[in-house]
Amino acid sequence: MFRKKLPLPPGKYRMGGKHFKNDKAFIKTAVRDVRRLVKYCDLSEGSTLLDWGCGAGRLAVGVREDFGQIRDYHGVDIQPELIEWANENLAGDGFRFTCLDVSNERYNPDGSPDRTLAAEPGTVDVFYAYSVFSPMNDDDTPAYLTLIGEALSPRGKALVTCFVEEDVAGWEENPEGYGPLEWKGRLHCTRFSRRHFEDHVEAAGLAVDRFEYGRETDGQSLYVLRHR
Repeated sequence: MFRKKLPLPPGKYRMGGKHFKNDKAFIKTAVRDVRRLVKYCDLSEGSTLLDWGCGAGRLAVGVREDFGQIRDYHGVDIQPELIEWANENLAGDGFRFTCLDVSNERYNPDGSPDRTLAAEPGTVDVFYAYSVFSPMNDDDTPAYLTLIGEALSPRGKALVTCFVEEDVAGWEENPEGYGPLEWKGRLHCTRFSRRHFEDHVEAAGLAVDRFEYGRETDGQSLYVLRHR
């Protein structure tokens, strides 16, 4: 299926749900998301793409399959073992990976409180964050949305997923009886009211370009954001 055979990360490195453990599904979802970035965010061979929360490089596999190479794919994550694997197996011309030591109570509680996306202002054409806001507190969320707005190029777009519902509290951690899983540990599931999340989006100088409710992993919703 690949233009060049690429190694796939071992199962323990495949973040995002049990359905990513299967090789076929892992590749299929990667290609699906790249094609959605083409359709929703105008991804092209000439794009700069920031994959925020890249894990071991699932989206990079999809980029290689559909494009071979783009102008710049940059994957960032806070889990060093995943970035190490990606650098050893997927990095190359047009593909790079960076480990960020920033704080998240679930995945990197001892990390730095200084927030960063590892991107210069106005340089990112396409921003991708799958299941990154779903384990995030209500202080980091608006701060990172502001950084996304600063990082996007003038016509850039961001595709992000999160748990949102109508008529719920503004922000909740591990809401009981919600979704298909039993939530365990800090920030396993963070749920926003749709209005509350979109207020954060607006405060960051962004607008909702597209919204798809509840179709993503474990019932997350999809947003495409752009500059207002």
